[in-house]
Amino acid sequence: MLKADLHLHAGEDKTHKLKYSSKELIDHAAKLGFEVLAFTLHKDVFYNKEIADYAKKKGILLIPGVERYIEGKEVLIYNVIQEQAEKLNTFEDLREFRKKNNVLIIAPHPFFKRPSCLGKKLVENIDLFDAIEYSHFYLPFLNLNKKAVNIARKHSLPMIGNSDTHHLVQLGMTCSLIDSKKDLNSVFEAIKKGKISLKTKPAPLGYFIWRTIVMALDLE
Repeated sequence: MLKADLHLHAGEDKTHKLKYSSKELIDHAAKLGFEVLAFTLHKDVFYNKEIADYAKKKGILLIPGVERYIEGKEVLIYNVIQEQAEKLNTFEDLREFRKKNNVLIIAPHPFFKRPSCLGKKLVENIDLFDAIEYSHFYLPFLNLNKKAVNIARKHSLPMIGNSDTHHLVQLGMTCSLIDSKKDLNSVFEAIKKGKISLKTKPAPLGYFIWRTIVMALDLE
């Protein structure tokens, strides 16, 4: 079982002012036993031979990805290059791209209370998605993942645990164990077949309050 997190941000993300680099995140992830990661910066694909080789030396398979705004909604897309990502602006663009390319598409935190979350657009375009994210950001008595779980069950889609890391402390709060060989095609196939186990627990209350304030004040 490969320990994986496919929703990560780092200091190279132009949308945020994060204090750690991609290599620092990889170092931290390696200490936590992760074997599969994907940087999903907002709008831009961050993936090159140097960073992939750095991850490989740490025992980690790095998968190219991006958190792209599709009709203003956040969508996680994997195995894509920047030139391709820049052409994906509508759900129809994504639908046509999917027909011709070996990609993985995940719905991140679809029912969280932000305008950029998919919301009803998830169900309207459910044919596009290979999995739905189970986010780390919840409490025992407040869990916005529940609706996503119900949608996943209704449409026979797997749930995949991710941290959406913007601070290193988030890494490992929620992740996935994938029953797969450690290569891109095998990982994609395993996810699509639902060979995933969630590894998750509610966020600490103090962290949850702090993170809520950070997001509300746009301090990242």
